[in-house]
Amino acid sequence: MISMMYLVYTALLALNVSVEILAGYSLVDGTLRKSISIADARNIALKDEFTALAGQNPTKTKEWKAKADLVAAKSDSLYNYINTIKRNIIILVDGDEADLKNLLVSEEKRGNLDIAGQVGVIGCNVKGQKFPPAGKELREKVIAYSEFMKSVVSDTAKRSSIENTFKIEDRKREGEIIKWETTVFDGMPAVAALTVLSKIQNDIRNSEAEVIQHLIAQIDAGDFRVNKIQALVIPDSKYLIRGGKYHAQIVLAATDSTRPLEIEVGGKQIANGVYEFGCGTTGKFDYKGVIKMTKPSGEVVPYEFKSDYTVGEPSATISADMMNVFYAGISNPLSVSVPGVASRDVSISISNARQVQTAKGWNITPIKVGVESVVTVSAMMNGKSMVVAKKSFRVKALPPPLAKVEYTNAQGIKEKYKGGTAIAKNLLVTADRIIAELDDADLDVKYKVLSFSLNSFDSMGNTLVEMAQGSDLTPRQKSIFSKMTKGKNVYISNVQAIGPDGIRRTLPPVEVKIK
Repeated sequence: MISMMYLVYTALLALNVSVEILAGYSLVDGTLRKSISIADARNIALKDEFTALAGQNPTKTKEWKAKADLVAAKSDSLYNYINTIKRNIIILVDGDEADLKNLLVSEEKRGNLDIAGQVGVIGCNVKGQKFPPAGKELREKVIAYSEFMKSVVSDTAKRSSIENTFKIEDRKREGEIIKWETTVFDGMPAVAALTVLSKIQNDIRNSEAEVIQHLIAQIDAGDFRVNKIQALVIPDSKYLIRGGKYHAQIVLAATDSTRPLEIEVGGKQIANGVYEFGCGTTGKFDYKGVIKMTKPSGEVVPYEFKSDYTVGEPSATISADMMNVFYAGISNPLSVSVPGVASRDVSISISNARQVQTAKGWNITPIKVGVESVVTVSAMMNGKSMVVAKKSFRVKALPPPLAKVEYTNAQGIKEKYKGGTAIAKNLLVTADRIIAELDDADLDVKYKVLSFSLNSFDSMGNTLVEMAQGSDLTPRQKSIFSKMTKGKNVYISNVQAIGPDGIRRTLPPVEVKIK
């Protein structure tokens, strides 16, 4: 455009425009028209290519296709506006003989020096329609178009090329500033003005092609280059149980063996994409990290990831069928595990009992003696709860406890005497209370002694009964123990006790003998 302006300026210096110069303008204009036709054909091909790419991958091309469509629309708008200016010049020059199809001025009148200035600088009336000066509006539109086209491309060289192509500069002549639009239109031969306008149109079409080519290149610009593709199967779990469902993702993994990935887990870099560690603590754990990939442009793109794993104790479930018993009236501890399933994903339901979940499992309290309790175990697998096992338990009443005398041995340790054998007097006199407990050490059941009697005999063989409320020995009962002699015996009888099942029981008597 700058060289064309020099050509225009040279023409303005001539008082009489020669036929040769006018013919030269016509020749240049014809060359520009051919160039525009070639650019139009190229732009049509580029738009067809974009349409084909959008059909293959609409999501990937959506952003760039939208920009390309906007570039084409902006280019057409400015191009057509210039055609309007050309049309007005040709109509005013040639009148009814105007070649509006080809927008060419006749040879006889192409040297007209007045019409271009009217259209571009003063304003004109064409077939009854008034038009403001076109030069100023053309200036603004070219500047806006240049800024828009630069905003679409990211390449610095291309942005600079667009800026130089559509650069609008005023000129100085003898200390006076001559506006760009004056230089283009005022006093210019009609053919010269038309040639300058054709030059701008040619620049529009060539810039349009360049920018659309740039946008097509951007579709794959952010893609990573790969040279290795392999199939991978990623299962949710390789451990399954009958009735479960196998679930795996089958994918193609594409990598670049010439450019190793940078992988970090918990802020620490790992090698070869292998993350392994020892599992010394049970429970559920989370971890996260980032994979950093470098684009061909040198830009590093981070991809964050996170996952979790569960560590359980090594275990085996061993049960004896004859021992499948729940005792009524107490909380029976129950542990349930499903291999390959985290404890948080295991649940139970039970008949003829109440259940309470604890940190270690469940406490089961049967309701009715003699009716089986059936435990149903369910596990959450693949997002769905499935029944994995059922087991029946007999429900029995608690066995009756035994009454025992609690005393303190020589080492200060509490011990229990349940009668039947002789006990040293020095131990018996340390007794403070009567307790009730089961002989079965596997059942940790607490009983409360409500009352009891101590039966002794006088010298006449009469039975003396000393009553106590609660579990503590009374002073008189302790006095009886202290007066006992070797070979003598007393009985602790009518022991009343109550357990966690709320049943009041009378316990068998305890015979106390002195060594």
